[in-house]
Amino acid sequence: MDESPVSHALGRDLHWCLVRLVRGIGAAEYEAVRGCGISVRGYIILLALSEGEADSQLTLGRTSMMDKSTLVRAVDEMEEGGYLVRTPDPADRRVRSVSITERGKQVLERAALAVAKVEEEFLAVLPPDQRRAFRAAATALATGPSASTFDPRPAIV
Repeated sequence: MDESPVSHALGRDLHWCLVRLVRGIGAAEYEAVRGCGISVRGYIILLALSEGEADSQLTLGRTSMMDKSTLVRAVDEMEEGGYLVRTPDPADRRVRSVSITERGKQVLERAALAVAKVEEEFLAVLPPDQRRAFRAAATALATGPSASTFDPRPAIV
């Protein structure tokens, strides 16, 4: 007899399974990055900035999948902590360029190690070949055509 509290029907529902996984790893990553003095949102922002995936607040919001008000609050916190700086764009004073500071790079390095440990523990229930396959599948799904983006513009059909 299956001792799992999860019914077979729920265990077959992909959405339900993914939500449970996201909540589980999210809670663990929250604690890991909090120990480095930043939030998960701050961590995501620093990751995007470190890879050059965002240069303006608008791009950063889309890349990090944060709405404008959430992003502004998170960027404010990160700027107050000395982890990033915002500067006016010389071509358009309404646009703010965002860049990571040396302090931001240092905290990102510590946070990335903490998150890597969480991920390693999270995936430890799988054999190594399944871990690689899971990561590859998750990346393919997260970057594929069915993945969600945070773009306030309506989809063009």
